[in-house]
Amino acid sequence: MSSPSVQVQPSGATGNSAPGTASNFDIVRCSRCQRSMSLEKDEKTPGVVRFGMNSYYCSRCASMVGYPR
Repeated sequence: MSSPSVQVQPSGATGNSAPGTASNFDIVRCSRCQRSMSLEKDEKTPGVVRFGMNSYYCSRCASMVGYPR
């Protein structure tokens, strides 16, 4: 299960900072070991294997069940 998108502002940033300075990522959990991982929206994240809609394995569990990294 995936949580809603989270916007992170760099430390020291105020609420009126320029748009586009925040990073968009999702916090996802491995379906096997429940380890939490952050998933960048715009690029493929190493260490995270997606195997279905909102279903993820960490790289350790993916290799245990036979998914390529």
